[in-house]
Amino acid sequence: MKKHPLKYPIPIGKKTLDSLTFREYATAGDLLAFDEVGPTRQTIHLIANLTGTDTAVIERLHVADFRAADRIATELIKPESDEKNVPVS
Repeated sequence: MKKHPLKYPIPIGKKTLDSLTFREYATAGDLLAFDEVGPTRQTIHLIANLTGTDTAVIERLHVADFRAADRIATELIKPESDEKNVPVS
């Protein structure tokens, strides 16, 4: 798991989200994010899928944190990442 600390934590009720934790790998289901309309909405859904975070929370990310999360998500779905971090069942 890759933990990304947020530069701008998000208050959620009495708690604060101060990091996003990405899975080590992407799944075919994660790629369904690209069925969403618009590139930003696609990215929001992809980040939400890869971190297990609700899309409404991802939408609240500061743009600096959003772009950093986008870079991590993009790395996870690159073709050369297909053979890395393969889950063992």
